[in-house]
Amino acid sequence: MGLLDDILNQSGGLGRLASVVASNPQILSAAVSLLSSRDTSVGGSGGLGGLIDSFQSKGLGDVMASWVGGGPNQAVSATQIADVLGNDALGQFAAKAGIGAGDAGSLLADLLPMLVNHITPQGQAPQGDALEKVLGSLLSGLGR
Repeated sequence: MGLLDDILNQSGGLGRLASVVASNPQILSAAVSLLSSRDTSVGGSGGLGGLIDSFQSKGLGDVMASWVGGGPNQAVSATQIADVLGNDALGQFAAKAGIGAGDAGSLLADLLPMLVNHITPQGQAPQGDALEKVLGSLLSGLGR
């Protein structure tokens, strides 16, 4: 099952996310850009490794570790996402995703845990070309 299927099959609190992503799949493409070290159109965070470092530097390393690891994903708030990514990256994400800047933090708070978990099924963060291959495969699966 692909990531889009995982999101669409969610129930409860993620029902809003499933609805938004179903009507605007470019949100996933914009989120994947955050994880790519080669795509600097969103955030310039240094890819997944840079995102992991940013979470650690903000005291949220345990949250990110839960997304990479095999257990349940710890929740993150829109405020924490804004603190980790910064307003510029959130604005770039919103523009690429075609959403309002005010929605970016809450959407990423719901989406990033699932996305990071999906690309790290072995509990290890892929690096370099391996990461780009996984992300490329994910985007091609979305029809992007």
